[in-house]
Amino acid sequence: MTRPGHVILGASLPIHGWSSGPPCSGKLSDWGIELSAILLFAIEEINNRTDLLPNITIGYDIRDNCYSETLSIWTALSLASTSERPQEDVEFTKISSAEYGNLFCIIGTQSSATTITTAQAASLYRIPVISPFATSNELSDKRRFPYFLRTVPPDSLQAAAIADILLRFGWKYVGLYFQLNSYGVHGAQSLLHLAEKHGICIAFSVSVHSQATDAELRDAVGRLSSSPKARVVIMFMDSVTASGILTTISDVGSLPHITFVGSDALAFPEALARYNVELSMLQGSLFVQLHFANIPGFNYDRFLQTIKLGNPWLAQWKAERNCSDLTECPFRISANDHPVVDAVYAFSYALHDALHDLCTNYTDCSSTVHTITGHDFFPYLLNATFEGLVGEYRFDSNGDPGGNYKILNFQIHNDIFTATEVGQWSSSAENPLQLNASALQWYQDSPDPPVSLCREVCPPGFIEDPLEEKCCYGCRRCPTHAIVSGNSCMPCQRDEWPDQSFRHCQLIVPTPPSWSEPTVIVILILSGLGLVLSFLAALGLFHYRHHVLIKAASRELSSINILGLTLAFLAPLTLLAPMSTVSCRASEVMVALCFTLTYAPTLLKVNRIYRIFEAGRKSNKRPRFTGPRAQLALALIATLLMMVICISGTLISPTVPAKLYFSPPTGYIEAYCAFGYGSMVSTFCNLLIVLACCYYAFKARKVPSNYNESKFIAISVYSTLVFGMAAVPVYITAATVQQKVATLCVAILLNSFLTLFCVYLPKLYAIRFGVDVQVCEWRSSGVVSADNVSAALPSSYADAQQRNALPVAN
Repeated sequence: MTRPGHVILGASLPIHGWSSGPPCSGKLSDWGIELSAILLFAIEEINNRTDLLPNITIGYDIRDNCYSETLSIWTALSLASTSERPQEDVEFTKISSAEYGNLFCIIGTQSSATTITTAQAASLYRIPVISPFATSNELSDKRRFPYFLRTVPPDSLQAAAIADILLRFGWKYVGLYFQLNSYGVHGAQSLLHLAEKHGICIAFSVSVHSQATDAELRDAVGRLSSSPKARVVIMFMDSVTASGILTTISDVGSLPHITFVGSDALAFPEALARYNVELSMLQGSLFVQLHFANIPGFNYDRFLQTIKLGNPWLAQWKAERNCSDLTECPFRISANDHPVVDAVYAFSYALHDALHDLCTNYTDCSSTVHTITGHDFFPYLLNATFEGLVGEYRFDSNGDPGGNYKILNFQIHNDIFTATEVGQWSSSAENPLQLNASALQWYQDSPDPPVSLCREVCPPGFIEDPLEEKCCYGCRRCPTHAIVSGNSCMPCQRDEWPDQSFRHCQLIVPTPPSWSEPTVIVILILSGLGLVLSFLAALGLFHYRHHVLIKAASRELSSINILGLTLAFLAPLTLLAPMSTVSCRASEVMVALCFTLTYAPTLLKVNRIYRIFEAGRKSNKRPRFTGPRAQLALALIATLLMMVICISGTLISPTVPAKLYFSPPTGYIEAYCAFGYGSMVSTFCNLLIVLACCYYAFKARKVPSNYNESKFIAISVYSTLVFGMAAVPVYITAATVQQKVATLCVAILLNSFLTLFCVYLPKLYAIRFGVDVQVCEWRSSGVVSADNVSAALPSSYADAQQRNALPVAN
């Protein structure tokens, strides 16, 4: 269909429908005729304008490519040349430049496959091709298609829209079917690239021929069975090829419901219905569709008016449908193929800019038009900018525009299947994907989208662990003391433990010995009992301070000894107190002093007894430093020396709060006082005192027992050594703080109780429930005599006194 003009705009459109037979053997395509009518409508609008291409008339030459790639080549060649005849059964009208005008641009075609051949053929003559429908990424390669542009977005943008949909719903494990042609292959390549970039796993990728056999279809559908967790499948193909996949899935019947995400060629449910696809299986599926806009002023009446003017295909339309008037066999038009109008306007604005530069007298440029070639015209076409029907049009360096898509959701309402718009995607927006979540309908009206993941949802503290199946992950537990960082386990520091989310390490608060533990309660009871007994012993010593036995046992040293026992019974309180620098240093000092105050007086007492009786065997002269004041001074000196040692040790290597860790880590740390090297010095000094006590207690074992304490002192100090030998290894090797503290407390308490029971309580008991005994006194004249003194000692002591009659100090 042609009309002359100053310049000719060529077009390659599918006037005849697709046919499995010879080219152009199918019926006329109402869509192809509609496209030709839209093209003529746009040209007519421009020819009627005075601001765009004034005094220039655009003519046209529309050729039929019959949906054939081969015929598309010859159509392009026939438009670009003057004498091409491709084959015997297809005639092309010869173009004469002088008669019809200069042709240096072609609009077409309807698909990527036919456009590729058209653009390659036209490039031989350096003729630009503008396609309203070819979306293949292959056409963006300027090395292969140097004169190609399009007014429809490329598939790379469509793939980006599909990838954003997958990311929005968290579909990270999907299948992919793509058609084995330029449209499907390059769309799938773009999608695979984006999937790798965004961490989307393609469980399987299957190519499908346009005319696949049943065996090929069953093999393709079988991949779904091998990937049962891929509940979302992408389809990058046209309706004819997709219908074979969908009907095969329906025939298998045992597969779970699949949610499809389809490309723009599939976004027409009426097209799928024509191929007997059960549309109910598509409920909840999402499809990307080019944002087509209605063409203002183009309606059915205008369509009829346009095609009746010299349309060579109108008679064939009526003959094929056996009708005499178009009212009996009307066309089906949608009037929204705006990329065709945009292509015509891109040509017009580019020509307007070219004439503005090349024509000196713009009022008459008809002669200049005949000098323009496609090679000269292409830069103006590439730089053309105009307001299209869906916004501003601007080509990039590859001749591609931006992209705007509608997101369609296949829904069922009252048994009626519809493709409902639920969102949009725009390449120029900051957030490209906009979805109306409330408008979505999923399969069987489920409130939640399907899950398409081949990985377990790992609870806190677990990381993903790859499985044998591709892109599938299980869960593996991190060690109890490790947090999850990314997809790896990161151990916490020694004194840290993971929080409940296993995302952060938090400091462990050390736990001191609990006072509610049975062992601690027993220790506290024993400490209380010891304090009571110490108080009673001190009260008894004070009350009977003038009694000869109390005087003979040295009241002053006994008082210091009782003070040491009191400190020993108080020591567990500091050891069990909450750990701090003060409590730890206080416990170090108290433990050291309680032993010093207990055993330094004891050493002086047993040494005094031994020396008195040894001196009594040799002479009547009193030994030196056996008086109360001398003994008290020596005890105070020993105490002061121990205090100096403790203070020095505290400054050099103090006892500080420490943490007891467990292996393997448990998230529980116990606090205790770690005795420093300074405490070892005081402990060694006390050990020397105890050993000296043992020595003199052993030496004084034969002293008469009418009042003698040496045997009871021996029992006390010997027990101290035994308890010490048992307690130190247990304390060092104890696994818990409670065991350490309990061991130390029990050793201190038992030693103190032994001293009370062996030295003081029997003496006070004997005094309170007294028995007459004879006690020898040491007189200043040095003469030994016996007096009857009421004393609380057993009768055996009196017998021993009568047998030995040895001196005793007041």
